[in-house]
Amino acid sequence: MPTSNARTGDTTTVADAPWIGPAFLIGMPLLGAALGWGLTFIVEWIVGLPWFPFQGPLELFTDLSQPLRLVVGIAAGVVLGLVVAFFALHEMLTVTVGRDAIGVKRGDYEREIGRADVTGVFVQDKRIVVLGPRRRELANAPFDLDRDKLAAALRRHGYGWLPDGDPYAAEFKRWVPGADGLPQGANAVLKARQHALEKSSESDLRELLDELDTLGVVVHDKDKKQYWRLADPA
Repeated sequence: MPTSNARTGDTTTVADAPWIGPAFLIGMPLLGAALGWGLTFIVEWIVGLPWFPFQGPLELFTDLSQPLRLVVGIAAGVVLGLVVAFFALHEMLTVTVGRDAIGVKRGDYEREIGRADVTGVFVQDKRIVVLGPRRRELANAPFDLDRDKLAAALRRHGYGWLPDGDPYAAEFKRWVPGADGLPQGANAVLKARQHALEKSSESDLRELLDELDTLGVVVHDKDKKQYWRLADPA
């Protein structure tokens, strides 16, 4: 997706291009309206498919007259398109690089890390990570912006950019119940987090990740599996 790199005073913002938001707000409702219009012509065929979900609402839809079907279908499509557009806008990543701090915001996830606490920044496996003291990860979020623009912003403000990715990648081990080498209590938190990972419970995942951070454990997820390393081996 196109990325903008806006600079204001002592701050550089790396985010999606400014036209992306209006494009979503216009394009998604139009697409939804088109789908709603098309639904009026195939709804009776869909109702004849016993495996298709939402049979109840669709049967009610077929009871409407053709003009009313058209109005309801298009209106519902527009509303659905707006919901999708606002969700997409909410989930867009913004990285703010300033003289005094780095900010990472995506959806409900938001972190601001002071300059003194930033030891390096890298992008790996489509995620941005801000490293801090004792090898902790102070921010970790999905990344779909331009790496080169992020690197330029970080270098412009004097932060450490790690072009080769995670310097501690080789230390990660796949977590299994009862794994050795973890601090006391970490296995129980990782077990609870595995359940949250399988259920895709974002709020629980973040909360449990913060608990692991206090225990000195760094965790990465891949294909519903957890991989861990110690923040400070000492």
